[in-house]
Amino acid sequence: MKFNQYTGIPNDDRRIHQELIAMGYADQPCKAEAGALSKLLAQAADFLTWMRWKGEVGVYGCRIGADAARRIEAVTAA
Repeated sequence: MKFNQYTGIPNDDRRIHQELIAMGYADQPCKAEAGALSKLLAQAADFLTWMRWKGEVGVYGCRIGADAARRIEAVTAA
């Protein structure tokens, strides 16, 4: 088992390391989860992306080249 070097004395390093573990030094920090609002916004963005892609497939027949077709439409509309 590899211990961090705190003092350079192997027995002291083991003792210090064990005490740190007992105090929770090596515990995994709790991961911050996304809040309810951010989850809702992400779901809405995914839904809108899905709707746009479904529309592109309906209009162009596929998603390949949809960016180029959108660019051409934007140039002709401007």
